[in-house]
Amino acid sequence: MINRHHLRVKLLQWLFASRQQHQEDHREVAKQFKASASTSLRSYVMAFRLLDALVFYAGIRLEERQGRHLQENRHPGPAHALASNPLASLLEGDQNYATALKATGIENLEISSDMLRAMFDAVAEGTCAASKNLSLHTLDGLRVFFDKCICAGDWYPSWQQEHNLYWDSDRYLIDRQVLQTLESMKNGSTFPDTKAMLQAWQSEDSMIQTMLESLLGNPSIHLERIEKHAGQWDPERLARMDLLLLQMACTEWLHLPDVPVKVTMNEYIELAKTFSTPQSSSFINGLLDKIKADFVREGLIQKTGRGLVES
Repeated sequence: MINRHHLRVKLLQWLFASRQQHQEDHREVAKQFKASASTSLRSYVMAFRLLDALVFYAGIRLEERQGRHLQENRHPGPAHALASNPLASLLEGDQNYATALKATGIENLEISSDMLRAMFDAVAEGTCAASKNLSLHTLDGLRVFFDKCICAGDWYPSWQQEHNLYWDSDRYLIDRQVLQTLESMKNGSTFPDTKAMLQAWQSEDSMIQTMLESLLGNPSIHLERIEKHAGQWDPERLARMDLLLLQMACTEWLHLPDVPVKVTMNEYIELAKTFSTPQSSSFINGLLDKIKADFVREGLIQKTGRGLVES
């Protein structure tokens, strides 16, 4: 269901957790990893089921307000703008969305009124600062609200975790995917074909197998090379996340011939910015530069097909 950037994120999190738990059986981890794809997809569709329900809930609150007040006092509050958000109408007539709900078994999923009220009140009462001045009648406004208020709130993560044992490693991936879909829908695209998303996941089986087998089967992989260029940084003192990022990058260079060299390097520098310390990205950048030079000089990097692009 994800592109290679998202796949790297998920692999990074699974590898880190597996090492922390001393899980070295890459076959078992690979089996669990691939099985988690369907669960991840379900959580992704659930996020849209929640947003759809929130828009509907805002409509009910708007009707209640109009029924209680005199004509001159019927001016809606900022949260009521959700009632006119186009997401609900876009999803209502979208066959891909209907298919996704049925395929994941959540077409009749009940959404807690307490959770919907908490999200609505975050705007109405200003408890989420990011919701101020948002145009919640637009997909752009809903996108920011989801990112800054819903994802950062208390109800949504715990709700997802109830249905997804892998939520801690999935949340970054799924949240980013939801934001991308809202952006695409704003530009006229339909809801994604979830069957195709799962097929895309399965098409990356070679990458999944290679990374899990190499990095779980041999925790010291590329350590000698890293130690050579680490300078004053003793590998024993390296942040575990930094070491794993370096090992993943080296493994891609040597064992995934269809991934361009620059793509690999840029990806892991960016991942360091998100998942490690503020200094990690520049440190990893410098270290990977030196290691890459070694690999090229020794003729160890052999790229084919797409991997030849800018190698």
